[in-house]
Amino acid sequence: MTWFDLTLEARDGSRHVVRYNPHTSECEGLSLPFSPGKFVAVPRVAKDRPLGKSRAPRILKIQLGLSCNYACAYCNQAVQIGDATVSKLADVEAFLAGLNGWIEGAPERIELWGGEPFLYWAKIKRLVPALAARFPTAAFSIITNGSLLDREKIDFIAQYDIAVGISHDGPGQYLRGPDPLDDPGKRRWIVALLAERPDKTGFNALLTRQHHDLRALKAWFAEEVGPDIFVGLEGVVNVYDAATALGTGRFEPAELNSLTRSIFEALVEDPNAFGLGERINEFYSSIQRRRPIEALGQKCGMDSPDAIAVDLRGNVMTCQNTGAKGGHKIGHVAEFDAIALDTATHFAFREECMSCPVVQLCKGSCMFLEGEFFKQSCANEFAFNFGVMMAAVWHLTGMVVVGVSKSIKISNPPQTLSAEC
Repeated sequence: MTWFDLTLEARDGSRHVVRYNPHTSECEGLSLPFSPGKFVAVPRVAKDRPLGKSRAPRILKIQLGLSCNYACAYCNQAVQIGDATVSKLADVEAFLAGLNGWIEGAPERIELWGGEPFLYWAKIKRLVPALAARFPTAAFSIITNGSLLDREKIDFIAQYDIAVGISHDGPGQYLRGPDPLDDPGKRRWIVALLAERPDKTGFNALLTRQHHDLRALKAWFAEEVGPDIFVGLEGVVNVYDAATALGTGRFEPAELNSLTRSIFEALVEDPNAFGLGERINEFYSSIQRRRPIEALGQKCGMDSPDAIAVDLRGNVMTCQNTGAKGGHKIGHVAEFDAIALDTATHFAFREECMSCPVVQLCKGSCMFLEGEFFKQSCANEFAFNFGVMMAAVWHLTGMVVVGVSKSIKISNPPQTLSAEC
């Protein structure tokens, strides 16, 4: 059993201890009603234990290509661009014609991915209507940098009820590239989309070493776009290449501490800030229902058989951020039963994950990272998710987690934290 003692400090300076086991989700000391649930162990992927994919996927991710008109300093696709396939409009027709050969039932969600998806506008215009006719209950979504929107695209988005996430880092936008909000023409269409589809459009920001102050992020968007616009978080930067390892993803210990504090303070002010309320509620639910660690898949969900990423030539990849001409090609829909996810490692096979107090929140970071890139990403994810855990505890107790003690070593133990509450 892996138990952790969380030391809490009350307003009057008194200290209390909560005992927590992230493997069994048992918790002693938090006032949550116990209502045990039923859980099924998920398959755990490893390079020597590959997993296949389902012919009835719940989530279908279509990679249109990795070309982009921006060059984010921390792009998780940058090292994959050379391995991405280059497709033609004719490939869309072949893709649609071939669906009968491998897909059964209707996906719950169909996601269109780039690069920058709207660089592939001609393909989107052919692909979406056909998929919508075939799978009328499926929900569509696109992640874009927002720089290529116009009236035609907005009308198309509305016609097919496409949810749109605009990647934008607020005060840290310069790390992505030009700010489309600085261009009057581009800003016009972003503002129009937000106004016309407020419930299906929002911004997604990524936290980096340079910019992880959530109060500053909230203030920036409130001033530039409006206080009622939804701003969510893609999370904290992971490390996929040497440039990110030396730059935006390389948090110093004090910066990891400030990242944790920033998450905590934002959630103390607003338990639903940046969409993170869902994580707090999931943490509460895991304790109430005693969710065992065996029931947890990876954070991204791409280790699940019912989530599949394909390009327009039918290649199946580890995920939508990888290229099909390199090591991340895991099969082809024409030989569906031979698809084998052998490029990933479930967190159950990582010692640092299995001895970590926030594993129920983190779920292992990126499943295909290894070595120093994984170690650095792990530190960033730990700092982020520990802030969420602190906030969850605070909202139940009014006390601040100021320390964690454990019976076994973890790779990235939190520093002692304090905050006014």
